Amino acid sequence: MTVQNGQEADWLRDEHEMWQILRRKPGYIVHHLYQAVHERQHRLVYSEWESKKALDGARQLLQNTPLGRRARAMLTAAPEHLAVELVGPVTSTKGLDLPQSAVAMTAVARLSAPPSGAHERHDQLGKIMASQPGHVTHVLFRGFEDPTVVGAFSHWQDLAALDTAIASFKSSDPAGVLSELAYVQYEPLRT
Repeated sequence: MTVQNGQEADWLRDEHEMWQILRRKPGYIVHHLYQAVHERQHRLVYSEWESKKALDGARQLLQNTPLGRRARAMLTAAPEHLAVELVGPVTSTKGLDLPQSAVAMTAVARLSAPPSGAHERHDQLGKIMASQPGHVTHVLFRGFEDPTVVGAFSHWQDLAALDTAIASFKSSDPAGVLSELAYVQYEPLRT
C-alpha cells in the first residue's frame, strides 16, 4: 500500500491501534510493519494467522469501522492483499529478533502456468537464500487460490548484504529459479 504524503505518522498510529485489536483475535500469530527502501511512501504489513478463515475474519472485523475507514483514507489507493500459504522448513517469523540494521525483502512471482516442481523450486530458492552472507531468515510461500503465485519473504543483516544477495541471485541462476521474481526491499517500522 502507498501512504499519502504527510500522512505517515497518522497511518502508523492507526495501524498500531488496529493491530492492538487484531492481535487479540483467535488465530493471530504475529505481524510486522515495513517501509520500502526506495519508495518511502510504500508500506508492507506482513501478518501470520493459524488459518485463512482466521485471516478473513480479522480483515472483516475492522473493514467498516471508523478506524478502518480512517486508515484507508490515508492511502493513495485500496491496499493490495495477498493471502499465501507458508511452505518449507521455516513457517513463521514469530519470535524474530532483528538487528537494528536489518532489512526485509519480498520476492514474488506470478508464473505463467501452474508451477510444476514447485516444491523443488522452493527448496532451491530457500537454499540459495540461506547460503548468502547476511541472511537472517526467510519464509517461502505459494498462493492459496492461485498456485501460480510463489515467492519468499526474507530478512537480512543490512541493505548492503541484501543488495549483494540480489546481485548474486541474478548472476548465479542457471536453472532460472529466480528469474521470474520481482524484488522489493523494506525496512522494519519500529513502533
